[in-house]
Amino acid sequence: MKNRWIRTLVVIALMGGWLTVIAQAEERHYYIAAEEVEWDYAPTGRDLIHGGLIPRPWTNYTKWEKTRYIEYTDTTFGTRKPQPEWLGVLGPIIRAEVGDIINVHFLNRAGGYYGIHPHGVRYDKDNEGAHYFGFDGTPPGAGAQIRPGGRFTYTWEADADSGPAPGQPSSIVWWYHSHVDEPAETNAGLLGPIIIYRDGMLVDGKAADVDREFVTMFFIFDENRHGMERGLMHSINGYIFGNLPGLVMENGDTVRWHLLGMGNEVDLHTGHWHGKTVLANGRRTDVIELLPGSMATVDMLADNPGTWLYHCHVADHIDAGMIATYTILGP
Repeated sequence: MKNRWIRTLVVIALMGGWLTVIAQAEERHYYIAAEEVEWDYAPTGRDLIHGGLIPRPWTNYTKWEKTRYIEYTDTTFGTRKPQPEWLGVLGPIIRAEVGDIINVHFLNRAGGYYGIHPHGVRYDKDNEGAHYFGFDGTPPGAGAQIRPGGRFTYTWEADADSGPAPGQPSSIVWWYHSHVDEPAETNAGLLGPIIIYRDGMLVDGKAADVDREFVTMFFIFDENRHGMERGLMHSINGYIFGNLPGLVMENGDTVRWHLLGMGNEVDLHTGHWHGKTVLANGRRTDVIELLPGSMATVDMLADNPGTWLYHCHVADHIDAGMIATYTILGP
């Protein structure tokens, strides 16, 4: 990751005549812009699960205008940073270890007032990224809403409370999203994941004790805001009817899945894997329950080669295309 540097403050303790390094935090920088784009929920134009065209009423209604978080390489915001294809409509993954400082350099290239509000990590009022007044008249912080064309650098701390608790996996997932008019802005597409790792466990862009990490979001985007079925996009990472690409792993891989839920009262989801089970909070299961704003992290041993369904188990959501596949390469 570019523009990272080791903090000069290193805590050292003298123990029995030996110098022992207690903590060595890192400063991490991300360059994220809000931008208006056209998004296609089914870029192949086909229902890849059942074959044929996207069914009615979504036929010819898979392209919509959205506002997304886009990551760049530096403060010039001139070069986009490549993202894994499976991330889809989600903003870039913000990663940090416990003890790190996260600096998110935000540029609002969209037409509305937007910001970035993080879940889980520690922040002060100016870096909360949420627009509201307190009962006592406390005004919003400086980063609550950024005007079109404006910039703000959010500074957050990945403190111990934001990291994995004892018994949890070595990395856990949190949300970030715009919070000026939160329902409208998350529906527009201004949302993404934060992953916090135990100290020393973030290696080469993933947890050191797994082979792969995936993030999947279950969300019914209401594109026409009138509840018409053709505008209700029952998506996983912004894709419908099997169009989510890239969930591919090798036989024998240890795979960490981070699951996210967002949306309205209809967004009651049950993510289900065919072909394999996962370990979730010390229990074996193949279904994870998600509510709006919720987050879950589970581990899988991918040792059953094949292409398998991965979908929401709510019947209406299956019919509406909240279905993807994942592939374990053989033999």
